[in-house]
Amino acid sequence: MSVVETLRELSEVWRLFSDMPDDATLNVELASLYLGISVKTLARYRQNGGGPQYIQYQTEDSKARNQRVNYLLRDLRSWRDNHRVSSTMHAAQVRGLTFTSLSDFTEPQPFWQMITNGGFKNKIISHALTIPDESFKQYLLEPRAKVVWISVEEALFLAWMNKDERAIWHKAFTSVLKNIVLASDAEQERCMLNDSLPH
Repeated sequence: MSVVETLRELSEVWRLFSDMPDDATLNVELASLYLGISVKTLARYRQNGGGPQYIQYQTEDSKARNQRVNYLLRDLRSWRDNHRVSSTMHAAQVRGLTFTSLSDFTEPQPFWQMITNGGFKNKIISHALTIPDESFKQYLLEPRAKVVWISVEEALFLAWMNKDERAIWHKAFTSVLKNIVLASDAEQERCMLNDSLPH
């Protein structure tokens, strides 16, 4: 079963979250589902700071490293509301996505793709981790939408549904390329100057 199919089956969970009281306690798995991030990312937030507040207590028969972690729904809601984003690139930064080197653009990333005409004219919608929550939920309910794991570089050479959305990624990609060219030019100039100096 694909991730999208699994999420579609869990769409009922979104409704359950909205009906839960603020003082409801959620385990790590439910907290990560609510926030739309992986359990591993949530653990990294706990380790490095910057994540939602959590409750940690030691179970009776465990060592200190086996402590149990829970979250209050109010803390998750507050943290999520404080991490709303204003643009695709801001969303990428909030989600821990960084695009500062060429290799960042060649790593597989999750993109929403709309399947059309039997797959002949599929179109990229957006990076799955940078779209607003409401759009994400809509795509979960759309049977023709699926998540594909491809690099930003590959995605830029596919058809897109929205030219403005593609332009955001084009700008990020070409900006890094331009910076690489400028850095290489500067290094070449430095080498030439060093070569012309008497040894």
